[in-house]
Amino acid sequence: MSEKSKTDVVPVETANPQAVERNPEEVFVKPHYTTRKADDDAWEVGVVVPGVRRGDVQVSLEDKELEVVARRYRDLPEGWRPLYEQGPRPNYLLNRELAVDVDEERISAKLEDGILTLRMPVAEATKPKTISVE
Repeated sequence: MSEKSKTDVVPVETANPQAVERNPEEVFVKPHYTTRKADDDAWEVGVVVPGVRRGDVQVSLEDKELEVVARRYRDLPEGWRPLYEQGPRPNYLLNRELAVDVDEERISAKLEDGILTLRMPVAEATKPKTISVE
């Protein structure tokens, strides 16, 4: 990992996605994301959220409904103002229904170089079982 690369761990709230507060005037766009089976025991979701800091990401899961809210803020030193702004800086909102049950206690999230990676272990009850035939 280079010196510029920074990894932050993001807390995952598994209780109530409605707890994410949103101002009706905020602009949200759906971020680019990928889903892949990391191994036999877990799935990974990668969400592209450039310009977002760890403290400005909220991840929640309830009833197989995943919600990611990531906000971007413009931090300028006191007394500075931009000479030109290209347009509004939209925030990110991703809502996905998961196809498999996941172990909510073991979900992890990290933010590194503008990519939020969620690792979601598959719940034991949904893993395939081998049944021996007598």
